[in-house]
Amino acid sequence: MSMDAERKQDPRDKWIPIYFVMFFVVIACLDGIFVYIAVSTQTGVVTERPYEKGLAYNETLNKAKSQPDIKQSVTYENGLLRWELADKDGKPLENVRVRASIIRVVHDGYDFDIVLAHMGGGIYEAIPDLPMQGLWRAKLSGTWDNKQYQTMHDFIAQ
Repeated sequence: MSMDAERKQDPRDKWIPIYFVMFFVVIACLDGIFVYIAVSTQTGVVTERPYEKGLAYNETLNKAKSQPDIKQSVTYENGLLRWELADKDGKPLENVRVRASIIRVVHDGYDFDIVLAHMGGGIYEAIPDLPMQGLWRAKLSGTWDNKQYQTMHDFIAQ
């Protein structure tokens, strides 16, 4: 008698191929769930025209370096966006046209522009009508006497 004949077939051995198939079915189901979550929760384009912006990066850096030397402060408190502007000597900047692009950082479709009103003493304010709570970004731009200054401020609306 050979050794194979002496060895009895265990009834559990017939389940081994099924275990292999079940393993790969579970992996395929999990992969399917991960793909569904990734596709259904994607919020949109992160950056419009990223290639062109990448090519113009040095130009963007040069613009940032050539901004006027001013003192500025941005705050967002109790629903009020405030930008204080003064020249390098501390004299408030008057008659500045101030605009803000309000951007929902984590979700597309909620961005809008507002104009900040001059309150006197180099203070410009607006109350943005934010459709939801969370993280927002204000891209502020001020223009006066053929000069322009830009800055950004991230804030949390509650």
